[in-house]
Amino acid sequence: MSKPRHNRRLNVRLPRRTFLRGAAFGTATTLALPVLDIMLNEHGTALAQSNEALPKRFGVYFWGNGVRLAQWTPSTQGPGFELTEELAPLEPVRDYISIVSGMSIQSGNERGHHAGTVGILSGAPMISQDPMGAPYASTFSQPSIDQVVASALGDVTRFRSLELGVSRAIVSGEGSTLRYLSHNGPDNTNPPEYSPRAAFERLFGAGFVAPGAGEPVVDPRLILRRSVLDAVRSDAAELSARLGANDRMRLEQHLDSIRALENQIMALEEVAPPPSACMAADDPGDDFDRNNISGISTAMADLLALSLACDQTRVFSIMFSGSVSLQVYSEIGVNTEHHGLSHDEGGGQPQVHAVTTFIMRQLNTFLERLKNTTEGDGNLLDRCAILGSTDCAEGQPHSLGDYPIVVAGKANGALTHPGVHYRSPSDENTSNVLLTLLQAMDLEIEEYGEAGGRTSTTVGALKT
Repeated sequence: MSKPRHNRRLNVRLPRRTFLRGAAFGTATTLALPVLDIMLNEHGTALAQSNEALPKRFGVYFWGNGVRLAQWTPSTQGPGFELTEELAPLEPVRDYISIVSGMSIQSGNERGHHAGTVGILSGAPMISQDPMGAPYASTFSQPSIDQVVASALGDVTRFRSLELGVSRAIVSGEGSTLRYLSHNGPDNTNPPEYSPRAAFERLFGAGFVAPGAGEPVVDPRLILRRSVLDAVRSDAAELSARLGANDRMRLEQHLDSIRALENQIMALEEVAPPPSACMAADDPGDDFDRNNISGISTAMADLLALSLACDQTRVFSIMFSGSVSLQVYSEIGVNTEHHGLSHDEGGGQPQVHAVTTFIMRQLNTFLERLKNTTEGDGNLLDRCAILGSTDCAEGQPHSLGDYPIVVAGKANGALTHPGVHYRSPSDENTSNVLLTLLQAMDLEIEEYGEAGGRTSTTVGALKT
């Protein structure tokens, strides 16, 4: 890996908050940049102008309906643990992952999926609500862990936190717990964005002023007929002329990644362009195939990696599938909704196993994207602390013991690398993992969780 060095054309350093600028359809366009060598000190470990260490990022990756523990839990412990069938897709990033098993949600199990979701994401009990004819309803009693981190880190970036979703097959009538991942408190949520197009437009797109309109109007299909890169092409060329060879290559790779992502979203949606670029088109709605889960997941992974590289946010969540997910994974030949299968499929539940393995492939795609994105003397996954988990251990029988947890990333060296399998010998509190991650993110916090979920203990095996 090349090391940062002084720019050979100009012996200066570039501020981290440098943007490419241009104009499109009457409005200004800005495009954030990744960390370039010209922004760093000689060692590639800190920003040159402020001597600030390269930032840590925190994230949550969540899926519904648990796993198959017999095919999930490694048989060996410590470093070099053997990846099981369901964890095998994570082989390309195995040094960056730790598996935690043998712990349990101790904040209560009033209602299976509900309690598991709230417990693993906040270390606190759920709040039961009037179901109003639904089987059950609940919300969070405390902020989810992503928002705990966002309260400490979120004010320095464009987005305090970023919430993305993949599967739209969610349960929407049983309170906020099953419908949303990120919570600021009871019934106070941060809804995920499910549309790759809308997420791209929010992060990298440009608005325009429709004739006779006083406010910018975003045409959601505009990005499919005109690249945002066209608007900043001149500024990009001027910047490139100031950079050394290594940074010029990084800049070109960044722009190429954005162009490729635009094309990827275009292929997902296959939307005809509006008849005129000077008038707002009708909202085309959700016109891509919702069952193309791998395509949507990959687009979201690319979007998030680019936004993290550009320091648009340092806190994120991906709700791959919601608690009690009703997704049908037809692209892998599973034609029954996931939640029902997790309860009712017999014979070792081969389709449930196939779905969990598929989900881990999508997680690997995201983690590989981070690992392959260079930043300073390392990569984005080196900077991340990521909690991966679900809403119960297994679909039958709603167990909250022996909880499946993935911890990914190095958090700038605060988390163990290469990763380990830590199996609790004493049914420890899953909140121990949450507190470990919060401290890895440099939050000055000695206790975390509420009621039975409260803890002051961390997991030593996960820390350097």
